[in-house]
Amino acid sequence: MPEKLSVPPLPPGAEKFGAWWDEEAAQKACAFFPAMLRHTEGEWAGKPFYLQDWQRDDIIRPLFGWKRADGTRLYRRAWIEIPRKNGKTELAAGISLLMMFVDREMGGQGYSMAVDKDQAKIVFSKAATMASMNAGLSNRLELLKGAIFCPALNYSFRPLSAGPQGKHGLSPTFAIGDEVHEWRDGELADVVHKGTAARRQPLEIYITTAGIKGIGYASEQHELALEILSGEVIDPTILVVIFAAGENDDWTKEETWRKANPNYGVSVKPDYMREEAEKAARSPRAENDFRRFHLNQWTEQVTRWIPVIDWKASAGPIGWKDLPAHVAGRRCFGGIDLSQARDWSSLCWCFPPLDDDPDGNYIFVWRFWLPEQSLFNEPAGRRARYQSYVDAGALTLMPGTIVDNDYIRAQTNADAELFRPEWIGIDPFNMGDMPSRMRDTDGLPIEYFRQGYLSMSPASKGFERLVLGHKLQHGGHPVASWMARNISVQTDPAGNIKPDKSAETGAAGKIDGIVAAIMAYGGATLKPPEKPVGVQNVNGILIIG
Repeated sequence: MPEKLSVPPLPPGAEKFGAWWDEEAAQKACAFFPAMLRHTEGEWAGKPFYLQDWQRDDIIRPLFGWKRADGTRLYRRAWIEIPRKNGKTELAAGISLLMMFVDREMGGQGYSMAVDKDQAKIVFSKAATMASMNAGLSNRLELLKGAIFCPALNYSFRPLSAGPQGKHGLSPTFAIGDEVHEWRDGELADVVHKGTAARRQPLEIYITTAGIKGIGYASEQHELALEILSGEVIDPTILVVIFAAGENDDWTKEETWRKANPNYGVSVKPDYMREEAEKAARSPRAENDFRRFHLNQWTEQVTRWIPVIDWKASAGPIGWKDLPAHVAGRRCFGGIDLSQARDWSSLCWCFPPLDDDPDGNYIFVWRFWLPEQSLFNEPAGRRARYQSYVDAGALTLMPGTIVDNDYIRAQTNADAELFRPEWIGIDPFNMGDMPSRMRDTDGLPIEYFRQGYLSMSPASKGFERLVLGHKLQHGGHPVASWMARNISVQTDPAGNIKPDKSAETGAAGKIDGIVAAIMAYGGATLKPPEKPVGVQNVNGILIIG
């Protein structure tokens, strides 16, 4: 006898469709998983796919059990938010295979949708692996490189990446969108949705972790989902399932982790969560990531970044005034952040650990400039701060009202005589011919370093690791330390970051020196210098390199 289960609640407004409950259809959909599917990885690899209670009761039974008067499914769309590590990709792959057989629609089309081809292939590849593990499925399906095909039904399942171009001829029977928080817009979803118009009972499923408030297609759909759950919007064709911690829940408590993660103790391991929470406790950005990815809380784009306690712990035994002499003659990498007209400009040198001390600290040396008139135009309190930097020798005032790039160029050349710069990054935006003059006339190793997410994120995350790991030595430079307190980071839906001014400090919170330091560190770690080619004769064998 099948287990007697409760009927999921009827969604508001479903009466207009003549909604009724089909227990047999719900039972068959659930039975498909352990009967036909096997898990594909980890400790469950090869074992039957028994649905967890939440997968069965909150998703599969409602989706396939509620029907309209004409016998078709009530729900045409599902919006599912669930934290990482809860098996959402395995579930999505299983649903994909179920959909190929549950309707038995001739000429059906199924799609795994994502922001790029690689992401779209994840659900598709898992579905193919599952099919290959069951003789009943593999005998009925052709597992091709770019498609799973059912000859008897002329039915296909394919990966589909973002961008609507060339997709207007699609006629999907079902589509599954993965990691929707990374989608910049809803163009692909719109094209797919319009393509379902000719189908009898199409189904679109969107599964994602939480994203960033106000950014991308997922944020818009998240707001709609909340309105459906609250009853502000009535749409019985959309199933909303959200597992998340509450806004006021204590993110450090295990009870909160358990609440947000329905697979807690199964695929979500308590030890792993404890380790991630401990990391998050040390960094505001890591806290945001923990809350977003593991507690499914939507977070702000701009996040406080560098903990003051870790920055102070990274000062090192040598003061900032003595650091230039300490690193004289050493190889280094530079970053220049120039003001457009009247603001701060900065140059930072990053010195990697010596070859005989690979685990040593990265040492940073800064130079700062400000037009003299800009100092006098500041409010009294801010002017006093800036003047204290001038008096300490940490800030150089340039005569006049605007930035004189020749000051910066001269200091860069002077430093090049003292150190051994192998790479100097500079933002190409609005810099005129200064970079080319420094490169072609002065012979400095100038390279462009753009300020977008893709350029800045690897270096920013690496710089963060230096600070949190106390592997950075800055000598307590007063201007750099002030700017470290001002800086936040912006995050894009894909998790890339770039520096930004803290909302708390506004226009007064300068961050130029930290931006320059990130660029310098990026040069030191992301663009390693080419070793000079040499030729050696060893026992009659020529060795090049």
